[in-house]
Amino acid sequence: MKNTIIVFLIFFVSSANGQENNISVVYGLNIENEVGLFNNNATLKNLFLKSMIDCKKLNFQLIITQNGSKFYNEKKLEIDGNLGSKSFTLSMGHYTGMIYSIKGKVLKQSPYLGENIYGEEVFKSDWNLTSETKLIDNYLCYKATSSNKVVYGDKVWNHPVVAWYCPKLPFPNGPIGYGNLPGLILELQVRNAIYGVKSINLNSSFDFDVKFLDKIKILTQKQIEEAFTKQEGY
Repeated sequence: MKNTIIVFLIFFVSSANGQENNISVVYGLNIENEVGLFNNNATLKNLFLKSMIDCKKLNFQLIITQNGSKFYNEKKLEIDGNLGSKSFTLSMGHYTGMIYSIKGKVLKQSPYLGENIYGEEVFKSDWNLTSETKLIDNYLCYKATSSNKVVYGDKVWNHPVVAWYCPKLPFPNGPIGYGNLPGLILELQVRNAIYGVKSINLNSSFDFDVKFLDKIKILTQKQIEEAFTKQEGY
């Protein structure tokens, strides 16, 4: 996305003095068409086509602190239409709720099970770092590739993941819990969903309190799957 990245030089001055600063990054979302997707279900197909338009109205915020990071959908940009349509659009962006990356773990909110229920995942580590580069808003970025394994019943899919990260922005974070790369992810594609950076503030006042960990219930991925199965009555 060709947007201006806001960089405050005060960050470099304070870093030189050993002062910690919070980082805030705004991402936009683009959902690309995928041939054959939902062709056998007219309702889902219509929702998908609508999501390709509605996604452009969404902004996502990433806050990076010395304690970790928080990624969430900014509520002030609402999608026209019903809640189900918005939920569908967010799910097509692989986003179901707030995502925290703390102490080597990724915590993803599972609002369908409860606002205070989070699933725990490990940081992605199977990146393939390449020498391919491109400029994103005048930042030199390097390409890293991986895949996202999805299991549904007896079916297994491996969807491609492509991240463009910037070593000059030495923060191992990115959208929807992806990171663990030698630089901030400025663009991330998971299947047909693409997150692109809109702005970066290297001296941000945004923060989050890690005390929220005392108020939530953290489940393993297996426990999450079992809870969904039980909720659906299978």
